[in-house]
Amino acid sequence: MFSRQELNQKIAAGAFWTHLAFVSTRLITLVNIAVLARILGTDDFGLVAAGLAVLALLEAVSEGGVGASVVWRRQDPEKTAAVAMTISLISAVLIGGVAFFAAPLIADAFFDHRSVEIIRALSVCLILSGPSSVFIGILQRDLAFRKRVIPEVLKAITKTVVGVLLALSGFGAWSLVYGHIAGMVVGVLALWWLSKWKPHLSLDRETVSAILPFGIQMTLVTILSVLSKNVDYMLIGHFLDVAALGIYVLAFSLTDQIILGICWAASQALFPAYGAIQADLPALRRSYEDSLTGIAALTLPAAAGLAIVADPLVHVLYGDKWSQVVPVVQVLAMYTMVHSVAFNLGDLFKAVGRPWVLTWTNVLGLMLSPVVAFISTRWGLVGFAFGLIFLMSAVSLLRLLIADRMVGIGPRIFLRALRWPVLSTLLMAGATIGIDKLVHIEGSLLRLIVLVGVGCISYVLVLSVTAPSLLSAVAVFTRLKRQPLLSQ
Repeated sequence: MFSRQELNQKIAAGAFWTHLAFVSTRLITLVNIAVLARILGTDDFGLVAAGLAVLALLEAVSEGGVGASVVWRRQDPEKTAAVAMTISLISAVLIGGVAFFAAPLIADAFFDHRSVEIIRALSVCLILSGPSSVFIGILQRDLAFRKRVIPEVLKAITKTVVGVLLALSGFGAWSLVYGHIAGMVVGVLALWWLSKWKPHLSLDRETVSAILPFGIQMTLVTILSVLSKNVDYMLIGHFLDVAALGIYVLAFSLTDQIILGICWAASQALFPAYGAIQADLPALRRSYEDSLTGIAALTLPAAAGLAIVADPLVHVLYGDKWSQVVPVVQVLAMYTMVHSVAFNLGDLFKAVGRPWVLTWTNVLGLMLSPVVAFISTRWGLVGFAFGLIFLMSAVSLLRLLIADRMVGIGPRIFLRALRWPVLSTLLMAGATIGIDKLVHIEGSLLRLIVLVGVGCISYVLVLSVTAPSLLSAVAVFTRLKRQPLLSQ
């Protein structure tokens, strides 16, 4: 059993390396999108977004929760990995075949008939995503977070280089498709090499019976989670059009790269860390409060800052032709505030063996999504984004109430963890908006630099007064890189 300090150190180290990989890949991806936005049009981004949304759902079904099973089951890890690999490959062939032939029906229902061939091409990626999830599971199981950096960076670089070169050559939307496939090939090869595991297949009956129930639960959770993340693409494609979807993709990519990536990175470390203390509820509650405070201290100011600098940022990154993206980014930044502070409740439920909470709350969210979209899309993309805020707030509140009943993590702990990050963010936002209104700055790039600088400096100053302990996280991360805390 870990002490609170040891557990926090391990969580911090894991989150650091995972977030380093995520930040690196997101920066590369952001450069990729910025370059491609000046070459391609709204329809190109919309069509590929349609294909990737379908691919994400197919991956969730075909992987069968095998990656999480490898992390969860500690008995006979070699055989567990072999069975997981076999299940993922069988599922990939079956699900990929169904997707290939059902592509016209999917395209007609949600998107545009032009997305049929893109969906078919991306379905080939399923044969790569299954093995990738097993290799990632092995690295997560061993808390080898540092090794995750290389594959993610190589994958992002490959996708960017291939995509940009093909876009310049006139491939249009297909430049994004081929870039994605090339990135996945490089990524799975790097994961294979770093995992140090020699893949082999097995359908050992005892191992299958042991991991299948957990895998099925995790599959349902993953499917519903993927649907929850991608249903917005499907609903925009259905109620609006592919061009609107292209604008939404560019807007959402900024919030995803800058803010939600922090949550994802922390999640990769928190799931195994929470699992290690699942039987000690007081320790679990303390660890959750600490991690929520740390996450909020990063995501809330980032989201507020993004909303403030959205106008100059969009013009600098994407160009003047994408001005329609600005108001959508501003509303989505508010959405990510709600999403980020409730994000890691999912890791808590998984760690205590209650993934069904995620299943049923995601079902509720999905049931409400079409109704919310039907109403909110009457006001276009901005209205749709406000609908997302309403829906996420309702689902997050329900999950918090359930967490309170199950493990004693309720509104009191939640609000206590958020008090200083929220106060510091409000003061930072006030200072930054004040400077923007009082000082007239010529040029989008200079305005962006000044506002980002003012925001960062004011937030650090405010946080150093309200909660100086949070600032020590950076120093802790630096020290952890030199300490052998993890088995890598």
